[in-house]
Amino acid sequence: METKEISVQISSLPLLIAIIFGFLWFLVSRLHRREILNSAQRNQLALLLGILLIWGLFAGYQSDKGRFNDGAYYDLLPGYWLPYVPVVVAVAMMSVLAPLREGLRVLVDETPAHWLSGIHVLRILALGTLIKASRDQFPQLFAWFVGGPDLLFGLSAVLVTLLALSGKVNDRLLLVWHLIGALAIVLPLAGLMHLFMTEPLFPALFRFPMVMAPALVVPTLVMLNMLVAWRLFERGALDR
Repeated sequence: METKEISVQISSLPLLIAIIFGFLWFLVSRLHRREILNSAQRNQLALLLGILLIWGLFAGYQSDKGRFNDGAYYDLLPGYWLPYVPVVVAVAMMSVLAPLREGLRVLVDETPAHWLSGIHVLRILALGTLIKASRDQFPQLFAWFVGGPDLLFGLSAVLVTLLALSGKVNDRLLLVWHLIGALAIVLPLAGLMHLFMTEPLFPALFRFPMVMAPALVVPTLVMLNMLVAWRLFERGALDR
């Protein structure tokens, strides 16, 4: 009698997606209930979140069906474009939808600063990639040069959130901190991707459910950093 071994992958990524998008929707609905966001702004923010989620689910589905596991896919150099798809979508929508732009401004202005920093405590979970890399289950260069800074930024989010909660941090510092949060991911991805792609375990990044991290979770958190930094810059935080 032939027996089959069934392996079960346990991942925090589905929970992370639920927390991040649940948090963002909570912010939107809270401001709409208080009549700070109008209906057009609320609807376009909902549209943006919905499109990002659909993209993430599409990427996850394609990976689960094995379409990200062949040589033809890796010939497309996915490390150079997959994480940027949600960014391009969000920027394009902001460029053409005025209510969305205004809604995002209101979202940053009317949300407590410690909430917008506190969500980044989730980045401490990047520790998981370092643990996997130490067990030869994940590409080591990627884990140390991307997961390492991500983990450190998550740890810094604990301190920044406590300082923001007590009113001991100003907008200038918050702008710089959020920029660091974005650059901690963008710089190693842009500068070292050619090295990451040479690692034997590089395809592990695009297997389900791990693919949900570069396709959705990480870009969303980085875009949140960029959104807050952009709005603080608009408000003249660097001039104070």
